[in-house]
Amino acid sequence: MARDRRIQRTTSIEANLTPMIDVTFLLVVFFALVSGITSRDQIAMQLARVLPGAAAKPDADARWVLQVVPAADGKADGYALNGVVYSADADGAEGVARALAEGYRANPRLEVHLRADRATEFRWVEPAMRAATTAARLAGGDALPRLNLVVEEARRAARDGA
Repeated sequence: MARDRRIQRTTSIEANLTPMIDVTFLLVVFFALVSGITSRDQIAMQLARVLPGAAAKPDADARWVLQVVPAADGKADGYALNGVVYSADADGAEGVARALAEGYRANPRLEVHLRADRATEFRWVEPAMRAATTAARLAGGDALPRLNLVVEEARRAARDGA
């Protein structure tokens, strides 16, 4: 009996690199166009210099939280600062400014974090913002008003059903 001898041919697998090269060239063209647009929009100017330490991260104890206490219909019941609740009128805002001024005198790098309910109207939030800037002026010296608005991430609010 004769053996059946068949010649087995080896096949080679090759990747077609043409689509990858096309994508690479498209990316090069895209970045070349975008970088040209960006440089045209920039205006040559000398930017302000930051005072030494103004951009430094404050200590954990250099932070106070000022809260606008929410009430019904977008109003405010008052302003809470360090466990003390001030009235939601001009006298209360002045009391907040005096308390914050003492904080600024003790630590000129004090940060004020302002919290307000999203339903509270801005006309109740604005006096708290003004009190924080007035306090730095009252404190004098090197005090700079640092006011941060406390917000919630949109993803977290959507997840919690808010």
